[in-house]
Amino acid sequence: MRVDWALVTAPTEEPLEVSEADLEARIDVTDEDPAMASYLSASREDAEEYLSRGLLTQTWRLTQDGFTDDMWLPRAAPLQAVSAVEYYNAAGTLQTVPTSVYDTLTDSEPARVVLKPNQQWPVVQANRVGAVRITYVVGWADPVDIPKSIVQGIRVLLTARAERLVGKDWDDAWQTATACWSKWRVWWQPPCEAS
Repeated sequence: MRVDWALVTAPTEEPLEVSEADLEARIDVTDEDPAMASYLSASREDAEEYLSRGLLTQTWRLTQDGFTDDMWLPRAAPLQAVSAVEYYNAAGTLQTVPTSVYDTLTDSEPARVVLKPNQQWPVVQANRVGAVRITYVVGWADPVDIPKSIVQGIRVLLTARAERLVGKDWDDAWQTATACWSKWRVWWQPPCEAS
């Protein structure tokens, strides 16, 4: 079964302010602020990719060719909300699945959408790629809620970028950052065909 996911709405803030990033990298010239903002975004994106989590409020969409009884949501740790579970019906019209049909399990990381007992998923259009789509919001709502060890790893990469480290020095910075992040890493599970 084909499964894809894509960022719909990116976060509008970063785990640190640019002024904090300047202090972290020991830069006191505001001319460097655009570069520091770029380094900060890149470091957050590296953390999100490694962790398989969205760190700050952002919207994602999972698409797959059909329903499965248990659909794990990539980057959904922490999950704020499932906005919609939609599907293309037999006629090819996009429909919304009522919330009475499914549960959202937030006690697992990543979160999952599962079929409720005694319910059935609707029939999707045959041979349609991406016939099912789930839109959901992930991440901590406030940067202060992000675990400190995750932010520390971002600081390490931010400083490495500001110092323009390459080769072994970059590798050392990466290893330090991932050591900060390791306990927060999430493992996503691909869907199994519904039986």
